[in-house]
Amino acid sequence: MKQGLFSKLKTLSLREKIGIGIASALTAALAVAIPAAAWFSKQRQLADLQYVNSPTKLYILAGNGEESKYIDLSNVQVTGTTENAKYYVFAVAGSNAVYYNLQLAYTTNNQFEYFLYPATERQGTAPSSTTGPYVNYVAHGDSGTSGSYYYTVDLSSIDTADGRISPGCTITRTDSGTQLGSGVVSTVFLNQYGQEIRAKKDDTYHTNTYRYSAENVQDCAEPLYWQARNIKSGMNPTTRSLMDYYILEVNWEKARQAAIAAGETFTDNGETDIIYISVSSSTGSN
Repeated sequence: MKQGLFSKLKTLSLREKIGIGIASALTAALAVAIPAAAWFSKQRQLADLQYVNSPTKLYILAGNGEESKYIDLSNVQVTGTTENAKYYVFAVAGSNAVYYNLQLAYTTNNQFEYFLYPATERQGTAPSSTTGPYVNYVAHGDSGTSGSYYYTVDLSSIDTADGRISPGCTITRTDSGTQLGSGVVSTVFLNQYGQEIRAKKDDTYHTNTYRYSAENVQDCAEPLYWQARNIKSGMNPTTRSLMDYYILEVNWEKARQAAIAAGETFTDNGETDIIYISVSSSTGSN
């Protein structure tokens, strides 16, 4: 059989032999190209799938994107000062999170109030004038940067007069004029019927949450839970990363006024409270 083929090839003209060679080469190239095209198509599908379904990462950081250990609330002093509040900066950071829920949980040994503001960052010099609180954060150098960073309430990103995150407010984040995220934020206390009160000691909420005899635990040791739901993140559409800064206000003005009205001296009673800040991804719907 092979001899027959070789004999036929010998009888062909040079032009016919060249034509057969080119046809054979094209056939081989086509055989290679089909698997290669299938491989590239599969990789593109995997890349698209990875882009859509990349895992969400969210975590809490301190100012300048430093570790959360630098969120230090130990310097709250209510006596010997005319101040009625202290302010601290933290960030919600991560990737691939379009919406998230931001939650505060805190005990109530001290009659403090807590408020959150969206914030903007600047480095170097203090702002010449500000509306509302601002925080001077000195970087610790862990991320390779140092110096002072200033965080002011970003009044341009929220539609409340004082910049506080309040029920039904809208937060809109932009970067160089490009809108990154905008959405209505709902806030709620998660304890009893959405109000800022502790759970009743005989109701289902208390039983399911704490699972102990309520009479043996001090009321103030049970934390209140406040949550701002469905915040539209400032995620960069290209890098898919986010760094949303907030200012936390610890305020004791209401407690001071209550003491004055009762004819008492407002003092620091030395009690300790625990404050938790947590973040979780959200679907964007209530």
